[in-house]
Amino acid sequence: MKASLIEKAKKIIEDRRYDAVSLAQSNKIEALKNEEFKKIYYAYLDSMQADAKEGKDSSRQTIMLEGEYLDWLKEHEVGEIMPQYSCKKCEDSGYVNGKYCDCLVTEINELLKKESGFLNLERFDDANFEIFEEKEKIKKLYSKMKEWCYSNFDKTLIFLAGQTGVGKTHLMKCMANELIGRQKLVLLTTSFAMNQDFLKSYSTRDLEEKNHLLDKYLTAEILFIDDLGTELRQRDITTQFLYQVLNERKMQKRPTVITSNLNLDDIMEYYDERISSRISDKETSISIYLKGKDLRLLKY
Repeated sequence: MKASLIEKAKKIIEDRRYDAVSLAQSNKIEALKNEEFKKIYYAYLDSMQADAKEGKDSSRQTIMLEGEYLDWLKEHEVGEIMPQYSCKKCEDSGYVNGKYCDCLVTEINELLKKESGFLNLERFDDANFEIFEEKEKIKKLYSKMKEWCYSNFDKTLIFLAGQTGVGKTHLMKCMANELIGRQKLVLLTTSFAMNQDFLKSYSTRDLEEKNHLLDKYLTAEILFIDDLGTELRQRDITTQFLYQVLNERKMQKRPTVITSNLNLDDIMEYYDERISSRISDKETSISIYLKGKDLRLLKY
């Protein structure tokens, strides 16, 4: 994943914290201009410090004084003088116990969605099974894929194949949305966009740029590749880099979801045996072929 993207997400959280602290400080300065409030508030601070020195919880006096200054703020409509953080877990720092807080993961996912172009995701609960010819089978498939989203990902690769318009991308978007809801870091891309990065990585002489172009596909917590086989393929380059991504992700047990118009036999012919073996390995993969008419036509 691009370091610049993570830094951008961190900046959003940092700005949120700065705004909360700045507003609280501004309110506090305004409130302290009033002698009545100043007297109550400083008495509260003195009482709280005395409690701390004695090593005890807030005393009845401290609680009473806190209530008085809060009532004063409310009555005079000054606003909170303590920062009101958007995230209570990390107080808008982005971290909890040295790890990414859920709020930071959410911001990273939003930026990843914008970068991928998949801004509008779908929800499992909104799926309309009436448009499918074999709706009971599709219901079971959706249920199975939703279960996978909450699994330990023993099956690290999901391959959804079928003709154009049978609902592969819709199902992929449902899965991505569900995983984002679990605060997983999800990278969505098209085969075309990924292959463009492969070609750039192959042609550049800048080692840092070369690594950056591939790193997001190798290290994404969960990678979604839509429409594999529709890219403007340069056989040796595309196959080489695609194998590198799939093999590395398999070795590191990082989940990958692929949609394609190609079946497994087509994959073998279009790419090579190495790509096919990574996708069809029954120990680590689930391959599903969706049949039916073009659902985009059935909607009209």
